[in-house]
Amino acid sequence: MRFLAVVFVLFLATAPALAQVPKWNVDHAESRVGFTAWQSGTPVPGAFESFKADIRFDRDRPEESSVDVRIDIASVSTGSMDRDQTIKSPSLFHAREFPTARFKADSFVRGEGDTYIAQGELTMRGETHPVDLPFNLQIDENVGELRAVADGEVTVQRLRWGIGQGQWEDTSMVPNDVRIEIRIVATRPVD
Repeated sequence: MRFLAVVFVLFLATAPALAQVPKWNVDHAESRVGFTAWQSGTPVPGAFESFKADIRFDRDRPEESSVDVRIDIASVSTGSMDRDQTIKSPSLFHAREFPTARFKADSFVRGEGDTYIAQGELTMRGETHPVDLPFNLQIDENVGELRAVADGEVTVQRLRWGIGQGQWEDTSMVPNDVRIEIRIVATRPVD
């Protein structure tokens, strides 16, 4: 019983600090969640045009910060309607059964200068695996508002998430490595 009381007191003591981590509003027109895959040695860039992001970040308290990004798989755009349909098909993302990809990080680690690593988990096609996303962050103040720009990328192996069934399991034409690229622009009022 004493242990539960101590845990409860510690929770109450940390709850206000967590609540004070500022929330950022994403500028979707300026932001991008994209990727580069390769086919027969040629880069194939693409992006997901619809996503939602809950960002709570304080560069002085990265360990208390968090991000939760939900990506609409059906919003994929590569410049080719046929390619987009293939990406959404059961052979790859299976967007009908798994309509959302999610990246959730409950902690950040500060690197040198303006670099950070979001330590999180990426869920795609019903599979969840840890992913560390390094990014560079610039925050500027402009007329009572803070504007943040985060640019980052990480390479993942698509087959780990089951993205590649049947003929798409063969990595001779489409390699296993896919580069995820993010540019998130977000704002919040100055405290």
